[in-house]
Order: sequence, then structure tokens, then C-alpha cells
Amino acid sequence: MKRSGSEQHSLNPTRVRLVYVRELRARMCTRGYLVSLVLLSLVTFGLVIGFDFMGRSTSATVTVCGTPAASLGTAPPGVRVTSCDGMPGARRLVESKDADAAVVVAGGHASLLTRADSSDQARAGADALARAWAGQQALLRQDVDLGRLARDTAAAEPTTVTVGKSVGSLQLGAAASLIIVLFMQIVNQGSVIAQGVVEEKSTRVVEVLLATLTPLELLVGKVSGIVTAGMLQVATMLGAVAGAQSVMSGETTAMPGLRALGVTVLWFLLTFAMFASLYAAAGSLVSRPEDLQGVLTPVMLLALAPVGAATAAAAHLSAPWVSVVQYIPPFSGLLMPLKASVGTATVQEQLASAAVLLVVTACCMLLAGRIYRNSVLRVGAPVRWRQALAA
Repeated sequence: MKRSGSEQHSLNPTRVRLVYVRELRARMCTRGYLVSLVLLSLVTFGLVIGFDFMGRSTSATVTVCGTPAASLGTAPPGVRVTSCDGMPGARRLVESKDADAAVVVAGGHASLLTRADSSDQARAGADALARAWAGQQALLRQDVDLGRLARDTAAAEPTTVTVGKSVGSLQLGAAASLIIVLFMQIVNQGSVIAQGVVEEKSTRVVEVLLATLTPLELLVGKVSGIVTAGMLQVATMLGAVAGAQSVMSGETTAMPGLRALGVTVLWFLLTFAMFASLYAAAGSLVSRPEDLQGVLTPVMLLALAPVGAATAAAAHLSAPWVSVVQYIPPFSGLLMPLKASVGTATVQEQLASAAVLLVVTACCMLLAGRIYRNSVLRVGAPVRWRQALAA
């Protein structure tokens, strides 16, 4: 029975819900889906733990003998200074790995003790302390008042002023890794949507469904169900992040906070909504699974383009071209959450970019609905995009 134009564009919530539940059960009750949940959780958990260990600052212990440790001034960053009793005590501490290096002052001369596996940080710290002692001795031989010199030096210390916003490479790498893993779910779940459409079309199931449903109802229900299944994977990923952060001894400075992750999920939803309908439309163009890759290529390239843009922009988030591209979908779907995760995107910028993305998403849904309606019942040779739009 052929429906009128108004009926083809209608949406009955009850029928959409039936399609939605059907797709949800078909996706979530498979072994592959459950395995992917486990793998995604393990990968995300390991990613967070790995960046936590990378972000922790390391320290080295340098022991000082023959002169008060405090007399050598401030220790270099990451170096802890202890005291020891003579060369034998210093040798014993270094050999037993209670100290990473030692500075032994005896007979007007400073000696450095290190192990073969002593870190560069320990070697550099011991060398800096020995040079500080040597400098003090040179000043004393010239009758310099060390106390006055220390006071004058402290009074003349420069003031450090941080200009603009800077992001550590480790923090940026952690944010980019999590966002790209999340963004790849768009490609993964989009392919699932397209494959589902092709399967229904090749088995003629779609003809049975369209006897009681409009093409728009079938499209909306199918996309909504698969998107919900994908969101459960995203929730699993966020749960792995929260779980990893809870078991760590201290809060890592590399990983984005939960608020930043929440913003990232919202951007994921907006971008997924744009691509989900395009993947469904692409699947409706072919009747055989082996022809699917050809029609998916343009959509997949469009979905992967933001990953390349984010990689290029990672080291220069403040570059002029980034400030323009961050408002252009689909690049905004990855660039904006990346900047938000490291705190370089304002709320106003995010709202403006989200508004543009919503408009583009609405246009994509209308376009995909037209393509799906005009091609889902056409079997045989693959339908070209232009043919589906012109039908």
C-alpha cells in the first residue's frame, strides 16, 4: 500500500519505540557487544593508569657528607638531600640504594659517588650540589660575606609571570587519547548502523517492516536504538576512567576531570547524531554487504577528518586556524572537547560552536531522511548519492 506524502513523513511514537526496542535488543544481546564492552573498559582503565604513572614526578635522593646539607642552598627540583657520616657511610648508602648519589667533602675537595644505574636526575642533582659547595669555597677565599650575598640575592630574585594559558604535553596527550578513543566509537557504531540497514534490505525484511512503518519511523527507531547501545559503551568507558582514578593513590594532573569528561560526552552525542543518520543513508544505497564499503568511504573519511585535524592542532591549540576550524562541523566535534578538557575553551566558544553543530546536524538528518526514503526499497545495483537525492 502506497502512503501519501504526509504519511511518509509522519512519526508515530509507539511504532518508533517498537523499532527502538527491537534494535536495542538485537545489538546488546550479542556476544560481540559484551566482549567489546569488556575490551573497551580494559583499554580505558589501562590508558588512565598509564598516564597516571607517566604524570607522577620522580625524585632522587642525594646524601651529603663532610658539610651541612643546608649550607648548600636549595636542592634542585626533584632532588631530596640527606646527610651522611664520611666516605664509608656514603658508599654504603649508595651501594644499598638508600641513596641514588652522594657528595662527599673531605680535604677541601668534593667527590661524587654514583651507581651504574643511578638516574640522570640523581647525577645532575649531585653535580649541582657539588658545584654549589665549590662556588661557596671560592667566594670564601675571596673574603665574600656569604650571609649578605644570600640576602642580596634573595632580594634580587626575579618574579615569574605566566602569560596566557599553557598546557603540558602529558595533559594534552591524555585528553587527546581519551577523546580519540571516544570519537572512534562514531566510526564503529556508524558502521554497525549501515550494516544493519544493508542486512534488512538484502533479506527483504525492510519490505515487511515498511508495510506497517514509514521510512522515517524505521530510520529514527533504528538510529536511536543503536545510538543508545553505543552510549552504554561510552558510559562503560567513563566508568573505567572513574574506577581507575579511584584506585590511584593520588589524583593525577594529566587526566581530564570528570566535569571535562562530561563535556566531552555531550560533544560526542552532538557529533554522533550528525553522523548516525548519514551512515544509515549510506547503508540504504546498497543491497549487498560487499558493496557497503564503497558507499561508506565518503562518510568514513568525513568522520576521520577531525582526528587528523586534532593531531595537527594538538601542539598549537592557540593557532589562528584552530580558532576558526573549531566552529566548523565535524571538526568542532573533536577540537572543542579537546580544548575544553585542557581548559583553553570558554563557555561562550563552546555554546557558539554547539549551535552551529546543531544546525548542521538538523540539515544532515533531513538530507539522510530523503536519501533513506528514496533508496531503501531499491534493490539491485548500488544507488548513487545523486540519484537518491534527485528521486
